[in-house]
Amino acid sequence: MSKATAKIREEARELFLTRQLNTNAEIAARLRLKPHTVGVWRKQEDWDGLRLKVSKHEADRMARRFASDRVNLNVVHYRYWDLLLSNLGDLLKTRKDLSIKDLDCVAGILESAQKGQRLAKGMHIAGETEEIIRAEAQAELRHAINLVREAIKENVTDEETRERIGRAILAAIPAEPGAGTAGPEDPDAD
Repeated sequence: MSKATAKIREEARELFLTRQLNTNAEIAARLRLKPHTVGVWRKQEDWDGLRLKVSKHEADRMARRFASDRVNLNVVHYRYWDLLLSNLGDLLKTRKDLSIKDLDCVAGILESAQKGQRLAKGMHIAGETEEIIRAEAQAELRHAINLVREAIKENVTDEETRERIGRAILAAIPAEPGAGTAGPEDPDAD
């Protein structure tokens, strides 16, 4: 392969992997090639697999960044509410003549501070932890998977096709944290 061809092939791969262009025809038109040539290159180098890996890597990196930002923001919020409560405590120590209106205002501040601290700790305002919320969401996901599997059982007569569909669905669903590499359900549990 000549250097010119290698450079064009690399440019075609880059256009596809960066999602600037999505089809063989679009890439071929841009680089003045035949769509078949782009298709051969795409298949030989598994551009679709590379694109998926790049997408997963970017999604993981973004999720880690969001999680880190969220933790940092929660620490700042928690400190803010802690400082607010400390200042409120100091103010209440110095004031002896509080009216009912003042006490009502203090109660509102305490309630807001408590909610703010719960949220900053990753807890739901009603006291549910993030883990409980995540577990409930996972249970709903398992229920939805079971409904889909039951619909497939009822409507797809070929057992091999049913199994392929079940495996494809389970492969598309992320595994539960700490549950190993398998999805939320065993595909052979029918």
